Amino acid sequence: MKLDFAFICDYAEVAGKINALGIGFDTIYAPKVPCKHPSFFLVIQLRATVVEAGEKNLEVRLIDEDGTDIIPAMKAKFTIQRPAVGTESVGRIALQLRNVEFPRYGSYSLHAVIEGQEMVRVPLRVSPPPQTK
Repeated sequence: MKLDFAFICDYAEVAGKINALGIGFDTIYAPKVPCKHPSFFLVIQLRATVVEAGEKNLEVRLIDEDGTDIIPAMKAKFTIQRPAVGTESVGRIALQLRNVEFPRYGSYSLHAVIEGQEMVRVPLRVSPPPQTK
């Protein structure tokens, strides 16, 4: 299985294809910490061979720069359909994270593990708002 792409965005849905808004942000600006971010999505697209198709176990972890889980690991199952023609299928995932509390400014990352193999790490920062002059 190969990763086509992964990103964080404001909103996403999988409806045959991926529809997403606010694609690819990597920083949450917060005037103070701890802070709660109301909602964001992790989007992943995978490409699987015909023999890799089927039901898969997904685990997503959000960790801080010390490797500490910020929220409990999210576990789910998803299915990559066998291709109707050809030798590859595409699997698409849009996972919503709600009311995540970030305890401090710094670096975080979302880790997606499929069938025990880490497929992607997406970095995320929490920073004070930029100073305006």
